[in-house]
Amino acid sequence: MNRLTNWIKQHQVLAFFIITFAISWGLGYTWILVVNKGMYILAPLTMIALVGPAMSGIIISAVSNTQPKQGTKLSHWIAFLIAWVVSALVFLANNTFINHAPFSPVMLIFTLISVVPVAVVVSMVRSRLPTVRNYIASLIRFRGVWGWSLLALVLFPTFVLLSMLISSFIGRQPFEVHQVPETGLMLIGLIGVKFFYQFFFFNATGEETGWRGFALPRLQLLTSPLVACLVLNLFWGPWHIFPWWSEGRAVLSLAFWARSFLELFAGTVTLCWFYNRSNGSILVAGIAHAVANTTYWLFPNLDWTVYNWTVAVAALVMILVDRMWKKLPSNHPAVYQESVGENGSRVTPLSLPVQESI
Repeated sequence: MNRLTNWIKQHQVLAFFIITFAISWGLGYTWILVVNKGMYILAPLTMIALVGPAMSGIIISAVSNTQPKQGTKLSHWIAFLIAWVVSALVFLANNTFINHAPFSPVMLIFTLISVVPVAVVVSMVRSRLPTVRNYIASLIRFRGVWGWSLLALVLFPTFVLLSMLISSFIGRQPFEVHQVPETGLMLIGLIGVKFFYQFFFFNATGEETGWRGFALPRLQLLTSPLVACLVLNLFWGPWHIFPWWSEGRAVLSLAFWARSFLELFAGTVTLCWFYNRSNGSILVAGIAHAVANTTYWLFPNLDWTVYNWTVAVAALVMILVDRMWKKLPSNHPAVYQESVGENGSRVTPLSLPVQESI
């Protein structure tokens, strides 16, 4: 066991990818059974699969912790209870108002069980293990990132509207309003429900907490943001294989994966840009990701070719302006800070410990 924990500490990025796919792919088949076969009793396992990246980061952070426990068990359990109630309310609201499922005691019990993995992730902001707490803390921290949070709320909708204007202007597809029948305050309420659902399930709590919150800073210790994006993109797409499979996408086609890699890369760069610009805020990256998927729900008939080119041009501007081919300073908040082991060795994410010079 000591050999395994030492290996995890010394190879954190590699361990992250292995544990993430072990969780998400190991339980991913349940997504198909739930969505396509109606075996809803397996939904709690699907929930665990979808928080795989976050759980992987939490596990590795816990294994790597060398500091004494802080805080109290009570504060952690209070955080869990709050996260449990909030995530359950969001889940119920989405099922009731978006999916139009009738509320019942069975749905309530089903919801309270299903949202536990999300509540566990969010409650880690009050973990007694300092490494876990420090890793997750920015998921709920608004201080210092209000401006970036507001930009994250509007950037992807701007891309969508701009692409619709361009598509209409060049005669590819007429400009059309949203596809949701509701209007006015009801529409605003539905958008809010959908956004919070995407944030909790699982764009922020599952994906961004892992991909950007854990893996990206460790990759950026070793290489540039641009190369880090390329590496993440290689894994981020295949991680979605079971949800995409259930949607009927051609996941067994090499052409599909080549196209997906190219289409996702601009989004990867944009989310990386948000994370770095906000000094390593999981919250900001999570907001941007959740807003993007909420906007796609609102405008499902996009001209995806024009939209992908629009985001690609924006990502290129971000790369050029921020010179993302250059490594960030080692003391940048979005770069993982090396930890020092008990024997004075410096533990880096992918390499063996290097003894301090005397």
